[in-house]
Amino acid sequence: MIKEALIDHAEEFSGRNIVPTIERIFHNQGLATNDERNWKERRHFMLSTLRNFGMGKKQMSERVQEEALCLMEEVGSIQGQPFEPKRKCTSAVSNVICAVVFGNRFDYQDQTFIENQKTVESLLKLCSNFTGMVYNSFPRTMEYLPGQHTKTFADIEKLCDFIHEKVVLHQKTLDIQEPRDFIDCFLIKLEKEQNSSKIIYTPESLVRFVLEMFFAGTVSTSNVLVSSLLVVAKLPHIQAKVQQEITEVVGTNRIPSMEDRLKMPFTNAVIHEVQRCWKDSLETFPRATTCDIKFHGYNIPKYTAVVPVLPSVHFDPLQWETPEKFNPDHFLDEKGQFRKRDAFMAFSAGKRSCPGEALARMELFLFFSALLQKFTFYLDVDTKDMDVISLITDFKNNKSPLLRAIKC
Repeated sequence: MIKEALIDHAEEFSGRNIVPTIERIFHNQGLATNDERNWKERRHFMLSTLRNFGMGKKQMSERVQEEALCLMEEVGSIQGQPFEPKRKCTSAVSNVICAVVFGNRFDYQDQTFIENQKTVESLLKLCSNFTGMVYNSFPRTMEYLPGQHTKTFADIEKLCDFIHEKVVLHQKTLDIQEPRDFIDCFLIKLEKEQNSSKIIYTPESLVRFVLEMFFAGTVSTSNVLVSSLLVVAKLPHIQAKVQQEITEVVGTNRIPSMEDRLKMPFTNAVIHEVQRCWKDSLETFPRATTCDIKFHGYNIPKYTAVVPVLPSVHFDPLQWETPEKFNPDHFLDEKGQFRKRDAFMAFSAGKRSCPGEALARMELFLFFSALLQKFTFYLDVDTKDMDVISLITDFKNNKSPLLRAIKC
């Protein structure tokens, strides 16, 4: 039913509902958060710009591989001691976005870089926790009350100031013949639109656009990457099989590439199964109907809020052989080759599906396979009484065990 709504009735379910926290943060200037007609134009611009900078091509793959080497070096520097993998994985994923948006990466110990990551994480929490729910119900009242939301809003404005400083630097050094990154491309588009009767691209929208790219493109991807490491550490036979596949296909003299993915069906299946097991895969930004529609006997008025509950698909016993168990075979055919599943919706579907899906898939495969090529991961505590889905749930609740990475 979800797929029918989001794909077969894509236009009717492509609106955005007004959510006070989202409106307060993004000022209706983003991409996924925007319900005005210009969101389609902005989405097209974003996708075409990413393609121009190598999305889906070897150029982008090489950027991610370079960051994978930095991540491997960072993990190796711990020398087998217990560590919390979230910050390092988030830094790696965030640096890929930084390279695309700003044209440069940051050191993993850079405090501003770390604080910016924490701000994005607190933003996601606000959008889904009790405080955010109260704010959405009583936004005007909450503006006058102290609480975590006031700190989060203040931190977000600091991050926006940081982005604005980057934009100003780009404006001073802009060469319209040689765009260096996403900000340059946006500024060029902005200049061309100066005399237009319909202004879509503004300096303010650029800042909020970039903020949204970090919001949508870092936390979810890094969470799946960390969960994948926790899962293989919990299941050594799965980890050994992934490492065997890496050795047979890639060897030890080079880092994995996207060309290897088709030859590594089991590794690909493990990543997809981790994504399937991410139980709270609700869309962060609620959709809305764009017109009155009759759907499965229900009359749904225009502007009705719609929240696709993706776990209802990912744990549907009619779609999956063993929905409550971690089972990479869900994504393998009888010959052991990778198979797509219609019920897999980790990136949602339809006109509001994740525009960064291709980049996220690339990051997950290259980071995960590179780390497993170099290290064997172990949990620092005994989790024999905990199943994989509970382990992932604990990680989402900040209760996951530490990892140890031992060089292969």
